[in-house]
Amino acid sequence: MDLLADLRYALRLLKKTPIFAAAAIGTLALGIGANATIFSLVHSVLVRPLPYANPDELVMVWEDATAAGFPRNTPAPGNYHDWRVLNRSFVDLAATRSVNASLTTDGPPEQVLGRAVTANFFSVLGVQPQLGRSFVPAEDAQGVRVVIISHALWQRRYSGDPAIVGRTVIMNDARHEIVGVAPESFVFRDREIDYWVPMQLPPETANTRRSHFLNVVARLRPGVSVQAADDDMKSIAAELTRQYPDNGTVGAVVVPLREDILGDTRIELVVLMIAAMSIVLIACANFASLLLSRAWARRGEYAVRMSLGATRIRLARQIVVEALCLSIVGGALGLVIPLLAGTMSERLIPAGLQLSAASIRGWQLFAAAGVLSIATGLLFSIGPALQSSRGSTSEALQQNARGSIGSGTTRHLRDSLIVLQVAATLVLLVAAGLMLRTLANLRGTELGFNPHQLLTMQVALPQPKYAEAARRAAFHERAIADLRTQPGVDGVAFGSTLPFQSIGNTRAFAIEGRQDRPGQIPDALFRVGTPDYMGTLGVRAAEGRLLDERDTSAAPRAAVVNETLARQFLPDQSAVGHRIRFSPDEPWFTIVGVVRDVLERGYEQDPKPGVYVSAPQVAGIASYLIVRVTGDPLDYAAAAQRVIHGIDPDQPIRQIRPMSDVVSLTVADRQQHTTLLVVFGGLALLIASIGLYGLLSQLVSARSREIGLRIALGATWRTVVTMVMARGIVLTGVGMLLGAGIAWAVTRTLQTLLYGVDAADPVTFALVLGLLSAVTLAACAVPAVRAARVDPMVVLRDQ
Repeated sequence: MDLLADLRYALRLLKKTPIFAAAAIGTLALGIGANATIFSLVHSVLVRPLPYANPDELVMVWEDATAAGFPRNTPAPGNYHDWRVLNRSFVDLAATRSVNASLTTDGPPEQVLGRAVTANFFSVLGVQPQLGRSFVPAEDAQGVRVVIISHALWQRRYSGDPAIVGRTVIMNDARHEIVGVAPESFVFRDREIDYWVPMQLPPETANTRRSHFLNVVARLRPGVSVQAADDDMKSIAAELTRQYPDNGTVGAVVVPLREDILGDTRIELVVLMIAAMSIVLIACANFASLLLSRAWARRGEYAVRMSLGATRIRLARQIVVEALCLSIVGGALGLVIPLLAGTMSERLIPAGLQLSAASIRGWQLFAAAGVLSIATGLLFSIGPALQSSRGSTSEALQQNARGSIGSGTTRHLRDSLIVLQVAATLVLLVAAGLMLRTLANLRGTELGFNPHQLLTMQVALPQPKYAEAARRAAFHERAIADLRTQPGVDGVAFGSTLPFQSIGNTRAFAIEGRQDRPGQIPDALFRVGTPDYMGTLGVRAAEGRLLDERDTSAAPRAAVVNETLARQFLPDQSAVGHRIRFSPDEPWFTIVGVVRDVLERGYEQDPKPGVYVSAPQVAGIASYLIVRVTGDPLDYAAAAQRVIHGIDPDQPIRQIRPMSDVVSLTVADRQQHTTLLVVFGGLALLIASIGLYGLLSQLVSARSREIGLRIALGATWRTVVTMVMARGIVLTGVGMLLGAGIAWAVTRTLQTLLYGVDAADPVTFALVLGLLSAVTLAACAVPAVRAARVDPMVVLRDQ
């Protein structure tokens, strides 16, 4: 009953002081909401177990081709098969590769992404289908057409039909029997995958060591560590290099599966977690400062209540109940932030993890917010409770009459809280500033082509329908001719890939009459396109010409190389006129031009030699349509689709988007992190400014009698303003010095996320210090100006 009475009394008091209640609740809502958002995200990414049996035993095995620019390269089939036989570290290894298919039954044509896998793939992962069965070894034989579909495809296209197992579907013009449906939680490397089929490599491909395209996952034997497995695989790779000289100096590297999935995401989440905790720290400091100020302002009330018989425990309990009311309401309101930020949070989950709204906004989120709210209320009400329940009543009444600003201990504690808020705010703002500089540097990087007003879409021609090069060429020629007649279309082409889409797809090469220097590996990005591919992309020639309409199947073979290849392999001479080839049994290509380096592999990958050839001359497969237009690219998507379906009504189309979006996607994660850091920094600045403003406003109120006397005795406006602002400036200065030191140390963890800027960048630090100084000065100036306008006669009469 006493607690209920305390609760009713606390609610009545809060109703009478709405500004105090709103400030406390708002501060906590921002802090708890930001922290709960990041907590739920961290739980989803770092804590939630992977959807496999004993996931800590799973590792990815990569080739180490660092010399060619690929420290984690996709293994060649020949190496994979030898690894399975020779290793002593794994229970088993399974291999997969990316594939796609045209699904043309049970609905409109759809391009679906899949993975071809060895028959032991699901058993290595320890996953059983939700419906049906896994693959069996006999299905690795060529000609067997079976498929396991994803839970998402089962729901999207077949409405969760429980009788789906045994059904026949048409994929790439071939009948496939559905033998299973994967669990909803299952994902491996890409949550967009819709199906899995047996790999069924032909003999000539199964033993190759020149083509590298597999992803290999393995399960460790009991008691074998990742380091031991890595040493074992490096030894095997060295032996294979000696045994097969054509294999090159390819090593091996073993990486825990979770680490491989997360990549830099772990660092990014740690940074965001530190930022969120900083927000909570600032919010709690502000909350504690508000409670201390309120407790000191009510010291007269407490003294009267104690003189009338109230116990110190009762007063302390009253303060704790009041603080808990504020913190619980603040925590409840703070839950709005993660609920609203759900979409942004989902974008931060790596593609190799299943996206689950429940994991982001589930019971863990409410539990975290609840625990944090109660802990905050209890922890930060102890100080005010102890302060208010000790000391003599006569002393408290005398101090209240004099308008004291508090005891030395209380004053020092409040000052320390302000310093802490300013320091934490500066750290957050510096981190946000560094990320903003990184984004600006990325956006300002020369791409080597023009991504604007360029429409792209994937038009992968299915096999075996388009197995013949002549049939593919006829499709491309007709599509290009029909699209060029559309109003507003300035260029049309097909390409094997798009810039920013692939860091690989390379081929070894030799230049006629040239011997490679020791340690130099002739390996280049290999891009195939219809004759106007480079012109449509907006690639610029540095020497010679681009590939164009002259480079038909009947013309002499021509190639264009990038500046990096010319500089590394043909220094101090013109590359134009030299001949290049990609296999001893293939004809030579004459280099007809050198182009500016295109960021084929994205912003942050080192430039790599690159070669461009004409699709008609190599019977190449070009799966991406690019259309240069005069307006908004998406306005032309419908016309492009009509043209494609006019040629082949069953041809699916996917990934319809402007090229500028393709480029932006490569920095989307970093942009999300930067946005969160900027938001956190803004919240911290707001909370710290409110805290500083509140402290000085209380100082002005408590010292109004003193200020009135000073003005009555001749103190000028400037003197009063300086007196009030001095305290805020000193506290801000100390906080900024402390924060600058912490930021200099902490932001080192950001270095791997930065581009074109150092973690200790003086410009960023100077700008942040200037911004923080301006805002805190404004927060100090308002109470100071109000103090200078005090009417001494009114104040002295009231006193």
